[in-house]
Amino acid sequence: MIDIHSHILPGVDDGAKDMATALEMARMAVDDGIKKMIATPHLFRGSDSASGFEEIEKARKEFTEVLKENDIPLELLVGAEVHISHNLIDEIRDHRRFLVLNQSRYMFIEFPSEHVFSGAKDLVFELMTEGIIPIIAHPERNSVFRRNPNFLYELLEMGVLSQVNQGSFNGIYGTHVQEAVFRFLELGYVHFLATDCHNTWIIPPRLSEALKKAAGVIGEDSAKKLVEDNPLCVVEDKEVSYTPEPKKAEAKRKTFKIKLPSFMKKK
Repeated sequence: MIDIHSHILPGVDDGAKDMATALEMARMAVDDGIKKMIATPHLFRGSDSASGFEEIEKARKEFTEVLKENDIPLELLVGAEVHISHNLIDEIRDHRRFLVLNQSRYMFIEFPSEHVFSGAKDLVFELMTEGIIPIIAHPERNSVFRRNPNFLYELLEMGVLSQVNQGSFNGIYGTHVQEAVFRFLELGYVHFLATDCHNTWIIPPRLSEALKKAAGVIGEDSAKKLVEDNPLCVVEDKEVSYTPEPKKAEAKRKTFKIKLPSFMKKK
């Protein structure tokens, strides 16, 4: 498997706090079957962000060497999780290779959890004019997309892709997010499943459990494409091979019966 969204680089954002934590996360990822991982530190997100591109590159080099020294067979690549900002197009023109995933045509864009600004479609058009294919990071965690899936549908129809988090399947972000991730899968809105790992306990670098749950909705073959085929296309800068036909959402929300993890059950 290939994990295209992670915060494993030590000490650069709100992810791995130090090298020891990053190493333990790497071991967990390998044990779970992850062979390649793209480190995607936050950018343009305030205090949770990396301070600069040089810091990210330095952390990548140091961590790559430590992985080798510890015989951990995880191939580390680099990209970013790019928070929407007013000068994003200028940043792309000046620093494109630091913003895209593994120097490909693909780039994560992150919306605030409670907001999607009115010019989102215009931004998507501008990004594509620059040769960028936007991947929306964890749309299931955005309240606007949850309330109005057809807005997400319209962006997907423009050529945008989307990535959901493994933790969303387990309910760590709440039941509304958990319901949304299953609904988006059913509607054909999902192209990638990634860890978005930040640590070893709450948001760990594991995909296998969420993969099984996704397979229960779209089938095993299609689910594997979310963690194998499509991520490989990103790494190799090729057109994604699995693009389900998105469907418009019904006006009335569908209710999913979801088994809650034990720690979320009311006592």
